[in-house]
Formats: sequence, C-alpha cells, structure tokens
Amino acid sequence: MTQLKPGDCVTCCLKDKYIVSPYQEHDEIMQFEIVAQSGFGYYAYVPHYLFLNKTVRLSETQCVTLGINKRFYHQNFVYIRDNYVHEVKKVLDGMLCCKCGDFFLMAAPNQEDQTLICYSCRINPYR
Repeated sequence: MTQLKPGDCVTCCLKDKYIVSPYQEHDEIMQFEIVAQSGFGYYAYVPHYLFLNKTVRLSETQCVTLGINKRFYHQNFVYIRDNYVHEVKKVLDGMLCCKCGDFFLMAAPNQEDQTLICYSCRINPYR
C-alpha cells in the first residue's frame, strides 16, 4: 500500500457503525479524509453528521502533537489501520508547510530535512 499523507481520501467498509476489514461482510462503504499518520495507521476525520463507534475527540494539544491542521481541532476522528483501508480514492500531489500547516499543490521540499516552508513563513517568521 502507498504511504498516505494528510489530505488523502480513502474508503472503508462499515458494519453496524464499526469500521471492518474489506474482506469481511459489510453494510456500506464510506469515504474519509486522512488528517494524520501515527504508528501503524492513520487518523481520519469523521464528519459531525456521521455516527461511528470508536470515534475519539482530540483536544487541541493532541492535534498539535499529531500535526493536525487547525480546522480539525475538537472534531471527531477514527483510527484506521492499513489493513482496514478498502480503497485509496485520492492521493494529493503536494506538501504541507511545516510552520503554518497550509497545503500547497504540486509543491516540493525546499529544506535539507525534506520538509517544506512556504514563502509566507520564510519572509515572516512570526506568522
């Protein structure tokens, strides 16, 4: 499986409001946006209108630790392991700025540690 990044979209199989393996019997397939990678899986955003079991609400401190964008603070997430991903729908080509967290389409790393610092953050370090 390809390495997923924040912003990528995946589909997962649901049965009785639980995420199950794609090889198990399931009721429906839902699409989720990946917001962070941790350990052997990913944190996916769960919209407020979707009710799933085993969702967690991350605090601002936890979001900062995981590198989750500010717009997802105090939202619901679900932890998805690699083997629970049914299909990768969209893989974004670009990078996140490591200072402000904005996504830049078709961007390439511009630092020695293979990260990106956007032009706005480079000219204004207090941004």
